[in-house]
Amino acid sequence: MEIISGPGGLECMHLSHGSGASLLIARYGGHILSWKTAEGRERFFLSERTVYAPGKAIRGGVPVIFPQFSDHGPYPRHGFARRMTWSLVEGVDPDAALLELTDSAATLAEWPYPFRLRLGAELSATELTLRLSLENTGPQAMPFHAALHGYLALAEVTATRIAGLAGRDFHNEVTKQRELDSDAAITLGREVDRAYCGAGGSRIGFHNGDAEGSLEIEAEGFPDLVVWNPGPDHGLGDLTPDGWRAFVCVEAARIEGAEPLPAGATWTGTQTFRSGG
Repeated sequence: MEIISGPGGLECMHLSHGSGASLLIARYGGHILSWKTAEGRERFFLSERTVYAPGKAIRGGVPVIFPQFSDHGPYPRHGFARRMTWSLVEGVDPDAALLELTDSAATLAEWPYPFRLRLGAELSATELTLRLSLENTGPQAMPFHAALHGYLALAEVTATRIAGLAGRDFHNEVTKQRELDSDAAITLGREVDRAYCGAGGSRIGFHNGDAEGSLEIEAEGFPDLVVWNPGPDHGLGDLTPDGWRAFVCVEAARIEGAEPLPAGATWTGTQTFRSGG
């Protein structure tokens, strides 16, 4: 692993695997900016209009969502973890890294709980495993949300199929209704914002129109799963008008119905991406 200057001049850890696979992680946000397989295929989308500035969220890669998901609570949208600078805990292994974020005056001003949050990344020729771990270092139980908000790179969103969620119900954030997924695969081309509660352990098959575009996604510890694409009418200033065509988010998440974390306890969730080419 080496420390380099990344996009926007961010201090980044560059991990390399003997196969040629690589990973780029920014200390800002503990944010995964790039994952390339051994063949050099970029697996994460990063918006060309992202604003790299303190307090601004990065559009793309893998933002860490903590301690609140979206507006599902009284705190700032998607929490502060993606807007804080993390510390590098370990950096000896060339294909693994561990970063840490702990409570500070800035975090306590937004969310009144002491904590230690760690993000581990392990790289191989065909896989990337991300491990998010939270320790409650305070005296009282801690309610929290968490998610790994990965932007998966696409050649064309309308050629993509996401399988593995048929027969499951989900909360549709677009219609604000509870619905049942009766299709064999999710197709994309309009705004999609679905929270599949209780589906976090599902094995998801992600197909991008050809064998080389295939990807398998698994998670443990995260009880929920979110599928999101803003569609053509997104109106997002940090995304080009056609940028929605180049990604879909398939997020391991902890959103609904999870018990607060007791004082002194630790929670861990992992998400593994397995590339088909």
